[in-house]
Amino acid sequence: MPISPESLERESVKLRRLFFRKKEEKIEDDIQKGHKYIVMKMSWDQALDIKKRVTEELAQDVSLKKVLIRNFDPSIDAQNFIHCYNRAFLTAPDPYRSLSIEDVRHFKSDSTFVAILYSRIVGFIFLVIEPLMKHGVQLGNQGVIAGIGVDPRYRRKRIAFLLATRAADFFAENNVVELVCEVYHENKVSYNFIRNFGFSQTGITYL
Repeated sequence: MPISPESLERESVKLRRLFFRKKEEKIEDDIQKGHKYIVMKMSWDQALDIKKRVTEELAQDVSLKKVLIRNFDPSIDAQNFIHCYNRAFLTAPDPYRSLSIEDVRHFKSDSTFVAILYSRIVGFIFLVIEPLMKHGVQLGNQGVIAGIGVDPRYRRKRIAFLLATRAADFFAENNVVELVCEVYHENKVSYNFIRNFGFSQTGITYL
């Protein structure tokens, strides 16, 4: 399946492609077609209902009260963010390389959020707002979860759910009508999380 010009122009795709491993490092199946991703979507009305339920559930978890979710600040977070990003993605099957200090500038403070526990970044989520197009007509804004990760030592503590609810607030501020997340086909952990949050699989794309 070829990559369409429209796909290449999407900001979220360009961002992720910056961090892919070099071509010679790709697995054999990816060399010709690109990296295979599962496209998952959810309407904004669905997201609101799920966000309300999840927020109520998270409020009952006393341990999560120690976790702070805030905007990424490259002036103080760069090294800590890189450490968490690399631990999260380099222990996963995703085709990403190690993040460098030069890469940090690509993460926008207003749309990148970090989870802080004991003064340490233990999770992150970065988001993109893109036009939702159909037959050349913009139907509104589409909220894209371009990446989400949690340090392996802090998984299964619902930190990813905290990040996802903060993402919902950001998307509400930007009047999105649809949410989308493209999950690397071998990353079963991410796939299950996104599905459990309420997203449905709608297709396959190659980046």
